[in-house]
Amino acid sequence: MKFSFLLFMGLICINTLIAQSQDTSYKPLSKVIVSASKLSQKRTEAPVSITQITSKEIKESKAQRIDYLLNKVAGVYMPSIGNEQHMMSIRQPISLKGLYLYVEDGLPIRTSGLFSNNALIEILSSNIHSIEIIKGPASAIYGAEAIGGVINFISKPVDSVKNLQLSAQASNLGLQKVDINTNLPTPHGAWQINASWAEQKKGPIEFSNYIKKGISSKHDFSWNKKWSGYQSINYINYYSQMTGSVDSVHFFQKNFSSQQTFTYRKIDALRLRQNLQYQWTQNSSTHFNFMFRDNRMDQNPTYSIAATNNPTKYKGQTNSNQFNSYVWDLQQIWNIPTLQSKIIVGGFMDITHQQLEAHYIDIFKDTLVGKYSSYSYPAKDSLLTHYQSNIINKAAYLNLISKLSDRLSANATLRYDQFNYAFTNALFTGTPSANNVFTNWAPKIGFTYNQQQWGGFINYSEGFVPPQITEIYNAIRVPYLLPQQFKNKELGIWAAHKKWQAEITIYQLNGTNEIISVRQTDGVNLNQNAGNTSHFGLEYQLKYKLLKTLSVGYNATNTLHTYINTNIKGVEVSGKQMSAAPTYFGNIYAAWQVNNNLYFHLEWLHQSKYFMDETNATTFNGFDIGNLRIAYQMKQSNVWLNILNITNAYYSSMATKNFSVKGNAAYSYYIGEPRSISIGYSWSLQAHND
Repeated sequence: MKFSFLLFMGLICINTLIAQSQDTSYKPLSKVIVSASKLSQKRTEAPVSITQITSKEIKESKAQRIDYLLNKVAGVYMPSIGNEQHMMSIRQPISLKGLYLYVEDGLPIRTSGLFSNNALIEILSSNIHSIEIIKGPASAIYGAEAIGGVINFISKPVDSVKNLQLSAQASNLGLQKVDINTNLPTPHGAWQINASWAEQKKGPIEFSNYIKKGISSKHDFSWNKKWSGYQSINYINYYSQMTGSVDSVHFFQKNFSSQQTFTYRKIDALRLRQNLQYQWTQNSSTHFNFMFRDNRMDQNPTYSIAATNNPTKYKGQTNSNQFNSYVWDLQQIWNIPTLQSKIIVGGFMDITHQQLEAHYIDIFKDTLVGKYSSYSYPAKDSLLTHYQSNIINKAAYLNLISKLSDRLSANATLRYDQFNYAFTNALFTGTPSANNVFTNWAPKIGFTYNQQQWGGFINYSEGFVPPQITEIYNAIRVPYLLPQQFKNKELGIWAAHKKWQAEITIYQLNGTNEIISVRQTDGVNLNQNAGNTSHFGLEYQLKYKLLKTLSVGYNATNTLHTYINTNIKGVEVSGKQMSAAPTYFGNIYAAWQVNNNLYFHLEWLHQSKYFMDETNATTFNGFDIGNLRIAYQMKQSNVWLNILNITNAYYSSMATKNFSVKGNAAYSYYIGEPRSISIGYSWSLQAHND
């Protein structure tokens, strides 16, 4: 890591010196419209279901967390499970599964095969300019895990104007947050630094404190009219107590106490990036990215706590999972004006070294107060797991975009991926050391048709997910697994008028070779490609401008997620609805710009009931939540009041039941946040112009 950091700082110094020696002018980055093909293009030219949360919407929302932004989007539900920890649901049931790809400026923030459902903790909120959500499989462009969707966080562009922005906010739930943003122009480029600090103490749930610190730096440069690029550094330091979920007794008692007193999660995440762009001619350009990741997560997790025969003694583990990666991404773009076409050829490589070490712990429970009071390591060797893995992902893709007529365009992509896993077990017990190779071809083809005030698209795409490291190397023998496969068909239509705009998308997504745990004839549970699923849905959104200062909107989705030819734990569930899969989720809102200074935003979110277990025997009733945002903007300052969960609704952000376990412990509820009232203030050196 030290060598990589010194190398990166050396690149910055070299580029700065070269830029200062050239006689050229600096041009700030233009705003990204949409990145469905890893390049800027109009929304109406992309044959995919994609939503952009604009910079203006982010500024107006004053959101404390990313889920407050994503849950505004039709077809997206990001449940919070405390302190920025989260799950996800995009064209899939709510789960922890690695069916989503989280990227920043087009590159994955984590290595495929090492998916973390809490990956968005590693995004610095103060550095977000806009967010693009591509719904449905996008493996043809972005590779593995891009199944339910791809969430692309576009970082703030470096401004050529000197500026300093400060903001602070605090809530009645014990959360405090401070953000700093500064732009420092140079004669031939510019620097930008973002920093954020957030801390919660004495929150609504006992033992739920956390602190998150982050900083990012970005340097844009232009050597001459042909050479340009940037370097960036992103670092996140995070610590949180882990309260976990509660059982049915605690949930229905509205008991906000926690059994946990010592569980935690720690994250240190560093990403370094070098971008270079070369404009060969007006119609030919090359884009190169190099990224280094250094990531470590230490845990004493709640989900590892298990009972023993002694009611005062439990068992658990502490673990440390760390990896570092070297990533290369190369893209060549040719414009062919005579054919009204564009050809993109890309290559990608990710070399990752990962290691995990876990230790057994004895946990002691105070039965009088119902809490896990302490833990200790056994006197003898407590080592449970100790292994290393090397992951090499090599990929190449070809993308053709062509305008067939004034109104009709085509977009076709084909990508090939190869994954090499090398697993080395440092222990004499457990999974034997092994090497595995996975390959995949992912196609995507789509067409767009656009009139002046309406249009639409149709596409077919395929996506894949290679086995995760924890899925393939977690038993006494290595199972034979193939990548999970998903095939998607969708149709979208949009229409726009002076006062309104609407969009609707219908899709059918089928999954095969999905990995589930299957009990073998010798009594051993092994992961197998034995699950098939069907996902059907409608996503729709409507915006209407009632008055010049008043607009309303509606974003929603209706879905049906079904098991096909699936047997789980010896129980046939084919034809059943999938667990944790609401058939409806949506929000309706009204935004009132009273004058140039005063702004009101009221929204209402509704989630339908859903089955908590795979046998469809238990249901959760869903929830209704209202949010109010009020902001007053002055020339250089802004004050705001956010009231979230206005009615103080009591709900669970995620509820499940293990159908093979009896009693209260089979139920798992993540308690949603009660009413939150936060106030904030921001100041900018430059006057606001939006």
